[in-house]
Amino acid sequence: MATENFGAVQTFKAAADYSSYQYCPVYISSADTVTITGAAGKVNGILLNKPNAAGEAAEVLTANGRFCKLKVDGVTPGAIAAGDPLEADASSMGIKVTIDGDGATESYMIGWANEASAAATNYITVLTNFAPISK
Repeated sequence: MATENFGAVQTFKAAADYSSYQYCPVYISSADTVTITGAAGKVNGILLNKPNAAGEAAEVLTANGRFCKLKVDGVTPGAIAAGDPLEADASSMGIKVTIDGDGATESYMIGWANEASAAATNYITVLTNFAPISK
């Protein structure tokens, strides 16, 4: 069974109140600042704490190959199975994505599901792999 293994945790400034976005994907939006990721948006890490105002410290897991919790939507577009690749949706939750490599649409991967989810809002363990993908 996997356990959380954070490895590299970096501290940035939050761009806004992210107290409701713990374990959601974020990206570096300006110098030393992170913003929550939108649909298929850039991903540089997963927010580990709950900064409640712009400028507060945002602890972000930035390392690939680490196990971490991720807030997911396991209903839309469908249930998440262990091994599914994940990207962000418009609510900054992880959703499964189909990678076909045809280059027609680029997205950004959060990582691989380490367990299943069939709930609209749930937390699962993922193996991080922050990278661009083609779908």
